[in-house]
Amino acid sequence: MKDTKKTSLPSELITEENEGTYLHLDRRREWRLELPLQVLVKGTQPNGQPFEEITVLENISSTGAYFGLDAVLTIGTPLELVIDLPPKLTEGQKIQLQLQGRVVRLEKRENKDKAQGIALHFEEEYQFVTSD
Repeated sequence: MKDTKKTSLPSELITEENEGTYLHLDRRREWRLELPLQVLVKGTQPNGQPFEEITVLENISSTGAYFGLDAVLTIGTPLELVIDLPPKLTEGQKIQLQLQGRVVRLEKRENKDKAQGIALHFEEEYQFVTSD
């Protein structure tokens, strides 16, 4: 039987190109959006050194995200993500999405611009922050 579960995403997000990024839905346990947005990742490396690194989000769902990083991390490391949403998606408002979670999977990446792939599981609900 075909999966007929519907998403609550606005239809324009599913079909529209947004500033050179294309949204793609991938059905696993949760809907995943392949939305290559710039993201600021903040955390602490195993040696106690805090870091901030800018990278590109590869996908996001209601429960987690995947992206590449050069920072050396371990499973269980808490991270904070800060994503500036494109004005086209926010009707021109400046909105940041702030997320917190823990690393649940690390993948060594060959021939990619970042050394490892990071799978992050969110620990809290998304927080939208406006600058108004």
